[in-house]
Amino acid sequence: MPNPLTSSIKSKILTELNENFSAWWLKFQTLRYKLFGRIDEAIAYTVQLLKYELPEIRLNEVRFLIKVKAYNEARDYLEMTNCSNKDNQAEIKILYAKCYLGLGLCAKAKAAIRDALEIEPEKAEYWNLMADCLLEQGDWQAAIGALDNSMKAAPKQAETIFRMGMVYAYHEKIHEALRCFHGCCQLRPRCAQYWEMKAEMHLLLGQIQQASRGYEKAFRFAVQPELAVRLAYCYINLGKIKKGIKYYELVLKHEPDHYDALCNLAAVYQNQDRSIEALNLLERAYRIYPNDAILLNNMAYTLVHLGRTRKAMDTYHSALKLDPDNLQIMYNLSVCLVQKGKCEEGIESLNKVLEINPQHSESWALLGNIYDKMAQHDIAIDCYNRSLNLAS
Repeated sequence: MPNPLTSSIKSKILTELNENFSAWWLKFQTLRYKLFGRIDEAIAYTVQLLKYELPEIRLNEVRFLIKVKAYNEARDYLEMTNCSNKDNQAEIKILYAKCYLGLGLCAKAKAAIRDALEIEPEKAEYWNLMADCLLEQGDWQAAIGALDNSMKAAPKQAETIFRMGMVYAYHEKIHEALRCFHGCCQLRPRCAQYWEMKAEMHLLLGQIQQASRGYEKAFRFAVQPELAVRLAYCYINLGKIKKGIKYYELVLKHEPDHYDALCNLAAVYQNQDRSIEALNLLERAYRIYPNDAILLNNMAYTLVHLGRTRKAMDTYHSALKLDPDNLQIMYNLSVCLVQKGKCEEGIESLNKVLEINPQHSESWALLGNIYDKMAQHDIAIDCYNRSLNLAS
């Protein structure tokens, strides 16, 4: 006669074996779908896997759900397992915080992070997450404080310093940002991105020489067209024209349709009185992006130097259709009209400039020249005085 107790134990063992097999099967399926990039199926199998009770909490699966932005599913599991008596409370609180932050519940996320920091106050990852919450709420000064605490916990984390620099740069604290990026370059001297941002800050401060050195370093570690364009810009401003042209030509050799390189090199050629070459480059740029008012202004300026005044006027008018209140384009059109002998139209165009900016001295001076040629000397003198801010 079979022992009922023995039958019960066998039944329990078989049930556990079936459950274990099912759990391992679900885990295998999850891994398979992850491998093939089928995230929705991987999430579904992970959620099914989390329904099986185990002695330990499945934190790896929770981390995966958070990584793929399945925040509700991750949070539901954490709440379902009642993690209050677990040993790794700080990490669990942080997982809660990540779920809350992903769901836009910043206040709850901050509360969970504070709980985690009470357990492990020197954890840089937790302070970084606090900075995420504060930035989400728009409190960037407090976020800087959180990042500073993260740096104290992990002083050699260049990425944290870089992030602090980006926050400073976004809020136009250029000197503070420069110090951060300089620190990043000291910690990781072969990272092109750090040198690039350091150079950008020097450029914003008008420190062209230092900026060129930064771009040289960045270009050494990452040969990218954008870096070559910035480096060429620095060389041109430092008077190293041949070197600047060389880098612009290098970019255009590998990327013939690089818009900034076309426009900038055209400006260099125009300053060297190489107007035909400049116009060719500007026409190539125009085919890429025809709705840039500044491009059209520069093209018209080059056409004037080639003696094609009528075409230049048409181009200036096209530019003004795109940017009707651009004073520089309006003034350049006025100059073109005067050169063509259309003084009345020139006066009308200059008056539009002066309506927008009554202190535009170049327009007053040109207006004085027009009235001088028209023998209206009293009006001309008044215009000259206004151009020199001498009018009563």
